[in-house]
Amino acid sequence: MARTSSGSRPTAKCPVRPGEPCTLCQLDSDVTGPQDCPLVWIVMRDQELRDGVHSKRMEQDPRQLSSPSR
Repeated sequence: MARTSSGSRPTAKCPVRPGEPCTLCQLDSDVTGPQDCPLVWIVMRDQELRDGVHSKRMEQDPRQLSSPSR
């Protein structure tokens, strides 16, 4: 995670949009970040969508050698 300018808290990265910060696109008061985002949950449970996110991440930074979590 990237650090905020104040250095106090890390800035969450969106796992669905690689390279972008979590903007809490689900405007629900119960969502606090990627860990409880319903969109992230849907994408990570679908193998084809998860593979697509992984492919996009590899296009942006091919040095990342880890495989998508299962």
